[in-house]
Amino acid sequence: MKNRFLFLGLIAMVTTIVSCQKEYSDENGSGSGAGVIIGSDCRINKIAYNDSATGAPIGSLIATINSSDAVTDITKFDSITLSIDFNSVPQYFSDTVYIDPDQYYIFDATTRRINSFHGLIDPTVPGSPEYDIAFVYDAANFLINKVYTYTLSPGTPFQQVTYTYTGGNLTHMEDVDMFTFDKIKDADLTYYTNIAPKNFMYLFPDEDTHAEMNQFFNFGRKTTNACKDYKVRYYDPGNTLVDSTVSTFKTYILSRDNYVTSVYMLGDDQTSIPSPQAKLTFGYQCK
Repeated sequence: MKNRFLFLGLIAMVTTIVSCQKEYSDENGSGSGAGVIIGSDCRINKIAYNDSATGAPIGSLIATINSSDAVTDITKFDSITLSIDFNSVPQYFSDTVYIDPDQYYIFDATTRRINSFHGLIDPTVPGSPEYDIAFVYDAANFLINKVYTYTLSPGTPFQQVTYTYTGGNLTHMEDVDMFTFDKIKDADLTYYTNIAPKNFMYLFPDEDTHAEMNQFFNFGRKTTNACKDYKVRYYDPGNTLVDSTVSTFKTYILSRDNYVTSVYMLGDDQTSIPSPQAKLTFGYQCK
């Protein structure tokens, strides 16, 4: 019975996301017109996804953020099976936030920007090799590199991700095996130059293990414009292209004060975005 009440409560929260915001847009998605005002200093705390054709709910990702702007719970809910796909209850100790008993982020105590991550190659396997990621930012506060090392070999990177920015937007990603210098994957992104939303999603095309976390922690400055096309390519050793995933974002709906309230993500699913291709609807928490 408790589980039934939990499921019904989560469905009610998702319904609130969709129903409480009066959305508006124009044909090119620039969002001029009358509509809801979100607030002056707000960030995403909810993403609901509905079937783009029928509108039927598929699921949601919801973060609980306390009065200190710290994330205390992240839950991914499957509306089709009425089950929880993912849950983390972050625990804070000084400059460290544990997302589970074995994995944690270390952040700057002043800015709360993430500086490093400690994880397991396979969190489901006891004794799995441990690794660390160093997050490198440029002078403009954009994340430009992720450098992976095995915890037992801290001076020898085994993988590195490089992000390239153009006009304040992440336009290219390259993920490289540092032993062979072969590409693991790369990506290209394009943007709507006439849509510049406030504090929208992080888009890190290399992410395939902790996508649920990306939107709720501080990884530096976000891109300026709204993403239009998102293409990720996957490689076998020798830089042999073996697969790709291509997604497009259409019909951005913005609030009066320029936050994205919904957008259609069409095409392929992306491991780096914590939802399937669908209509994405966003909720915000303001300071």
